[in-house]
Amino acid sequence: MAQNLSNKYFVKRTAGGSWEDVTTKFAGIKILSIDGMNELGDAQNVYTAQWVNSQVEDYHLTGGSVIRTNVDISVTFVAGQRYGAANTQSAHDAFVNYMCNQGDLYVKSAYTGKYAHVVCLKGYKPTTQKLHRGSNSYILGTITLHTLDKPSNS
Repeated sequence: MAQNLSNKYFVKRTAGGSWEDVTTKFAGIKILSIDGMNELGDAQNVYTAQWVNSQVEDYHLTGGSVIRTNVDISVTFVAGQRYGAANTQSAHDAFVNYMCNQGDLYVKSAYTGKYAHVVCLKGYKPTTQKLHRGSNSYILGTITLHTLDKPSNS
């Protein structure tokens, strides 16, 4: 049986909105992990060049600090009757619709103590689907979300 993942992962639609526990908002959904909250993107405002006749690189930083590209984070989740769904397929579809089709949102992890402003830009395909197995039915998937700003501490 999966560990109780209540009060670990949260979502909200707007910056001023209230955080909602995913397990409460979506019956039958458990987020297993949110990966990428601690990643750094590539530098955008730094120029370097090395020449054939020197080991020393030329370096130039535009602005006062390094600006980095925003990264993608991965939300791995499972939908199933054993996690409280009345219907595995319906729980899965409602969660994917919320995360992928309704615009930008905020996700938060109690594990990292960080939250991120994100949007789904990439396609989604379930990792595993085992349906019509009663309480053993489940859909496992990973949604890739693009950060619109660097993740922040909560």
